[in-house]
Amino acid sequence: MLVIFRTRSDDWERFRSTLHDNLDRIHALGCTRLEAYRNRKHPDEWVMMQTWPDKASFDEFAKETGPELDRKSGVRWTDVSTWQESAL
Repeated sequence: MLVIFRTRSDDWERFRSTLHDNLDRIHALGCTRLEAYRNRKHPDEWVMMQTWPDKASFDEFAKETGPELDRKSGVRWTDVSTWQESAL
């Protein structure tokens, strides 16, 4: 399952370092891919993509660990969407 997060924020370094510091922890919970980007023309717009084996794994992450990391990184997501099937 692909989960896409979108937000606007201004402390990219805090967000980036929180992800790097907790990458092993996120992977240990089942996330198989994590990518995060800033918009080229609007660097305050960010997107993050995570791949999870199933909804149950993501839901477990989203209970406590996800919100905890959001607080640490200073991020409040404006949009979170889940995608279950890839055409490729």
